[in-house]
Amino acid sequence: MYIDANLAIVTSQDLGDSQAPATVLGENSVDLGAAKDLSKGKPMYVIITVEESFVGNTSVPFQVITDSVATLASTPTVHSSTAAIAVASLTAGRAPIVIPIANPLGVDEQFLGIQFVIAGGTGTAGIVSACIGFDAP
Repeated sequence: MYIDANLAIVTSQDLGDSQAPATVLGENSVDLGAAKDLSKGKPMYVIITVEESFVGNTSVPFQVITDSVATLASTPTVHSSTAAIAVASLTAGRAPIVIPIANPLGVDEQFLGIQFVIAGGTGTAGIVSACIGFDAP
């Protein structure tokens, strides 16, 4: 799978850096521009890979969000989400987590990204990367 650098929304983000239960925003966003339809009718996905196994928390749902600001820190809108995934199955090298993106998004918000809803105790490890792709692995 080829990954366009402009469609990378998280690059080796450390979610286990003493994260107590919290909602953590992805480090980057993709500017959807005015059209809000990047796919031109093709299915789109957020593809998340686990680079370092999670330790210390209990579960993490991954959520696709949009916001009016590039930092995603205003009032993000959740468009789709995984169920809570147990930390025991968030191991390095596992199959990618694939979240379909509805398209067009049909929103006024310009920036697309992800957030992580970290549950349970204080984490000590867990690194992920994520991008937008047109071909699900």
